[in-house]
Amino acid sequence: MKTYPIVAAIILLSMASNAQNGIRPNIYLQDMQYYNPASVAIDSNHISQTALYGKYKSVDNENNIWHKPMNIWLSHTGRIRSSPSFYTISYVNDQYSFFSRNTLYVGYIRQVKIGGSYLNYGGRVVANMDVIDWNKFVLPHSRNGTTLRLNPDIDAGLAYQYRRFNAGLGFKNLIGTTTRIEGATLLKNQHEVNFNVSYRQPVGGNFSVTPFVLLAHERNTLIDAGLCFTVFNIVRASYALRVNELKSVIVVDADVYKGWSIGVGYDRSSLVSDNNIDFVIRYRR
Repeated sequence: MKTYPIVAAIILLSMASNAQNGIRPNIYLQDMQYYNPASVAIDSNHISQTALYGKYKSVDNENNIWHKPMNIWLSHTGRIRSSPSFYTISYVNDQYSFFSRNTLYVGYIRQVKIGGSYLNYGGRVVANMDVIDWNKFVLPHSRNGTTLRLNPDIDAGLAYQYRRFNAGLGFKNLIGTTTRIEGATLLKNQHEVNFNVSYRQPVGGNFSVTPFVLLAHERNTLIDAGLCFTVFNIVRASYALRVNELKSVIVVDADVYKGWSIGVGYDRSSLVSDNNIDFVIRYRR
């Protein structure tokens, strides 16, 4: 059918221009940095953390309209000397049908002690570099080769901790910059707000359970509500229900050897067609 390529192209363009400008990690309870730039994954026993995160999305469709390579997120957080301040550097690669988004984040976090609690505030500069391959863009156009478009933005956030209670509020893409082609919006950084809250409750000497909630709003609102079980402060297993999609999110995360930890996650729903497999490798020192 002659109309099929046009229909497919419209679907692809809609998915690219309206999709979340992010990878939405499922393994986030130990490190909320992606959702909240004020979140710090290291405590007073560590000076830095480096992490490699991967996410693969598959969508069940007969015509193979949706096909995306794995998302990659490389992040590093470090303490600035002995001060209550931190720096963050991250890189994300996110490829779509006709363009590849390469994003560099550079951030700063300040921690303030208030009685027995801690308040973090911080932000980061976001440099989105979108490489558009016009040979893969099937709608009518007059361009050839590839084009590099810069789409910068700013993130900001707050994070609060009191003993075993944690809460955070992160704002992504505060500017909401866009890439326009001949008057039409091709790519847009969608405004995003993320709120998280959790409370770790010890059960005996070697076990704990942590109820947690993550609310993410970016055009629509997604809600994760779940429980994380910790054994010997080494192994963490969690289950969350993504309420709006009736999606089950299962994560297993563990410390393995002298500062190294790994995690894997999987989600599936009978309501939506996409499935995701996540993994993370971290090193703290």
